[in-house]
Order: sequence, then C-alpha cells, then structure tokens
Amino acid sequence: MALSLDGQGGATRTGIGLEAWNALVASTFDNLVVDADREGFEGRMDVRDLGGMDLSRVASSAAVVRRGRASWAQRPYFKLHVQDLGRSLNLQDGREAVLDEGDLMLCDPARPYTIRFDDPNRMLVLRIPSERLADRMGDPEALCGRRLAGDGLAGALLTSFIRTLWTNAGQGAAPVGEAVQDAALSLLSAVARENEGGTRAVRDLDAGQGAGARIKRFIDENLCDPDLSVGRVAGALGVSPRYVQMVFAGMATTPLAYIRRKRLERAARTLREDGTACNITDLSFGLGFNDLSHFSRAFKAFYGVGPREFRAS
Repeated sequence: MALSLDGQGGATRTGIGLEAWNALVASTFDNLVVDADREGFEGRMDVRDLGGMDLSRVASSAAVVRRGRASWAQRPYFKLHVQDLGRSLNLQDGREAVLDEGDLMLCDPARPYTIRFDDPNRMLVLRIPSERLADRMGDPEALCGRRLAGDGLAGALLTSFIRTLWTNAGQGAAPVGEAVQDAALSLLSAVARENEGGTRAVRDLDAGQGAGARIKRFIDENLCDPDLSVGRVAGALGVSPRYVQMVFAGMATTPLAYIRRKRLERAARTLREDGTACNITDLSFGLGFNDLSHFSRAFKAFYGVGPREFRAS
C-alpha cells in the first residue's frame, strides 16, 4: 500500500508494494534502496519542478534508505533534506545527525549515505544544482551530513520557506522564478553561518592546530588498536573523556563514529592499493575490528558495497 499525507496530515491510500516503491525512489533519486517491512510498508512521493531545481515530498512508514557510490564523473546537485514530520537518523562520511521536525541537513548524493526512519515520517527534499550552491558557499561539502537546527532564526525561516514553496509551487501555479530560488539559497547561506560553529570545529580539527588536532593525530596513529576508545584517547592526552566528546560534538559526530570512519577509509585505501593480494579478514582485524561481519556491514553502510565488491571494482 502507499501512504499519501495531505496538507493537514490526513492519510489516503493507494496500492503500491515495496518493490514498486524501490523502483520509483531509484528513478527519482538515483541509486537509492529502501529496506522495510514488506507486508506493512506504506509510502507516497510527489515531485514538483521549480525550474532549475525540484522539490519532492516523500512520506513513508518505518524504513531504512541507503545510497551507494555514484557513477557520475561530476556531482550534478546537492540535496537539502527538511524533516517535515517525524524523526530520522542520517549517516554520511562518519557523521551522524538526528533530525527532528523542522530540522534540515545538506546531503551529498555523490557519496554513500544512510537514513533511518523508525516511525511514519515525511521529508521535503530540495535538489540544488552544484554550481548554484558553489556560487553561494565555497565549501558546501563541509556542511554535508550535519544537523542544521530548525529552531534558530535562519533555520526556522528556511524550513517555513520550503514548506511554503511546496504549498504554492507546481500544480498549475505560476513558475518559480530565479528570484524565489535565489531567496532559498540566501536563506541556506544564512543557515550555514548560523551553524558555522560546528563547521569551524571541523576545520580546526583538520588544520593541525590545537587540542582537536592532537586528538585527531593520536587516533590516526592508533587506529589498529582494538581497544582504542574515548577513555584511552583522553588518558593518553591528559584531558577528560567529556572534553574529547565535546570536540567531536562540534563536528556533529562522536569520537567512535570518527574512529570508525578513519578505519573504513584506511581499509578502502588498502583494498584499492593491494587488490586481490589483500586478505579481508586480516585487514579487518588489523584495523581493530573484532568481528568480520561487523566490519563488512560497516563498510557496506559507508561505501555502498561490501569490501569484496569494492576490492573487485
């Protein structure tokens, strides 16, 4: 069955199974796969052309959405997700963002990501051409995978603007001109500035300066230690575990998520360089994973394919 939510949150039903839903989602958003309860799944999608951008409203029952690696030579667009109803857990590049109603997140469809919905939900998705977004902000990738708060001034304005766009665009309404699209991009730039504290923390971490850089360096040098943990990092550097957690909170992630991401990136590099000479079991244990199946699941969630498929590609 399919779930259609009207403007007041009411539901109407039409017939479509999970396989048909997967085909619809994949054709609209490129290389997405939805895992859900086949018997109880319900979903509805509507797409409106804004003239240079498009806006989708996607509603479904509980599901997990995964995107694999893109085959594009160049990234054609970014996606701005607005949590319209319900809650979602979003993972991209080792970052974890929980979106409540009204929150936003910029997503890079050129890289794998996962979205988990534990309950019925609805999301608005605005596709923005890469070149237009790059004109507004120099490093949109640094914003991807982060929760952009919908309760700040700029965040609340942008969420309201996109909801209004949905209500008034398409379906016989006048075409959305570039001035309206530019207004959306201006608000997104304001949201980025409103949330720049988290972005600044990432840049500080990567710049090789301060306590954040010392923490990063220690993790990089000890990735193969299966006992690498917040407590071990804090004890080695003479800071509190809470301080380590606060450094990564500024990145909208956690120390363990960062460690996992760095291990997976090193695993991918080794698989790419060594090819069939690389023993996947030895690689997983050598990078601190104590369970091969856990390593394989984590690798697939991050890169969209398992380590064996990645090695063969």
